[in-house]
Amino acid sequence: MRVISKSGEYDIPYELSVFWRDENIIWANIPSLGKIIMAQYSTQEKSEKAMQKLHEAYAPEPLFIHKDVSPYERAAAGEMSWAQALNEVNTNLIVRPIQNSSIEQVYTGNVVFRFPQEDEI
Repeated sequence: MRVISKSGEYDIPYELSVFWRDENIIWANIPSLGKIIMAQYSTQEKSEKAMQKLHEAYAPEPLFIHKDVSPYERAAAGEMSWAQALNEVNTNLIVRPIQNSSIEQVYTGNVVFRFPQEDEI
């Protein structure tokens, strides 16, 4: 996942960065840049909400899909796997089949997260 600073100045990889909150400032430590400010808010509560939104974007709730739901007739006919069918529709999906079940667990992860503006929290 990519994380964009509130100002738009920085666009960094989540997986290679360390994020933390100190009062009303959200920091990131990136190996190539060092310690940078990703967002600053007027209150500590707003910075806490912004960090919560970052966590929710990185670890979304799973969506469970029955294998026979259209428009996946090609997968139902065995022409391709369910993962291929879902990925053909949206390349940002993570698919995990549930063993011995007609259901697949699908994660619709965000690819980009931008820290919200003050009035968006």
